[in-house]
Amino acid sequence: MKRILGALVALVALVATVEAHDGGGNDGGDRGRGHDRDEVRFLGGADVKAPLVRCADVTFSAPLAGCGDDPLKRGRIEVNRNGDVAASLVGAAPDVTYDLILGSTNASAQLPIAVLATDAFGNATVRWAAVFDQGQAGIVALTLSRNGSTQFVAGFRGEAELEASLVPCAAINTPATLPGCGADTLKNGKAEIDEGDLKVELNAEANQTYGVVFRGLGGGDDVALGTLSTDKKGKGSLKVRDFVDESVVGAGNVVLQRDGLDQFITGFQSLRKRPAQVARFQVGLLRCADVNTLAPLAGCGFDQLNKGEVIIDDKGDVNVNLMGAVARSTYEIFFVGFDATVEVPVGTLTTNPAGNGHAIVRDFFPVGARGVGQVIIKRDGIDQYVTGFSVAR
Repeated sequence: MKRILGALVALVALVATVEAHDGGGNDGGDRGRGHDRDEVRFLGGADVKAPLVRCADVTFSAPLAGCGDDPLKRGRIEVNRNGDVAASLVGAAPDVTYDLILGSTNASAQLPIAVLATDAFGNATVRWAAVFDQGQAGIVALTLSRNGSTQFVAGFRGEAELEASLVPCAAINTPATLPGCGADTLKNGKAEIDEGDLKVELNAEANQTYGVVFRGLGGGDDVALGTLSTDKKGKGSLKVRDFVDESVVGAGNVVLQRDGLDQFITGFQSLRKRPAQVARFQVGLLRCADVNTLAPLAGCGFDQLNKGEVIIDDKGDVNVNLMGAVARSTYEIFFVGFDATVEVPVGTLTTNPAGNGHAIVRDFFPVGARGVGQVIIKRDGIDQYVTGFSVAR
């Protein structure tokens, strides 16, 4: 492949010369528009596209620990700026499940993402939508694990190209922030590793020089790859041929450093706000004394009830409706956790002369709350009604 590309160099140079003489430089057309003086600002959004390689095959920049021995013909993983994740495996272990995990530097933090299941041939292709929320950003530290061992990692090998955007080090926040970050601003950039060659493109602050290093997934010393300098427009590039042999399998991140700090690193950042997970709690109320499955409840009262309902909506509001309860009585509302060890008072409800009552407690549960349990309605400290179901036929 490199020989084919080499044969095209002269043609590319000729085309570039023609473009320059056709006004590509635009010496005067854009003057006064302030393009060169635009504030440097990270445009946001970053993608990762990488082959999946066997953990046990990685040698650059150092072998990885805790690897399994599952087979793999080929694999691919992508994280795009919409927060979606796609993964594929060919020739992995058949009829098994792999845990997809996002890590941080030196596996100091981990975030389980999803589970990938292979078929009888060891193949799998899956896409998960909106895995990452708006603003979440991570480095190229994606692994597939099984039986307590890391089987496959996002990396590079020969023509299996790693392509990743550059993200400000200080913007990385998933699963954890990174230490030693600088504050240089970034418009955009990317790094590619293909057939042992490295290419880095950067659009950042003007007239700056960065040291470019490779940081292995398993830690250890950074490997210096070269320097990259930006011009007066903040643009710069670095190409390093054959920094590793084409047969080498590697895993890790390209890092741009300045003033002794990590400024930019390969990774992803989601731009899209993740749709809210709506799990609405809407359950009927039963008389505590009427429950008979799996076993009767103890300590129940005997208040009558025609029907009742409890709703906990996605705003965190708790709605309780009673019909045909004891008239002119005050009931206490409690939320009880799944293990029944804690009762949390929610509010009270007072019935009218017909025994009907309604209560709504606004914003009882905060944003982000995830809960499981039941609601109990008491009178005079005795359980009268509980959320549950009744089979009528």
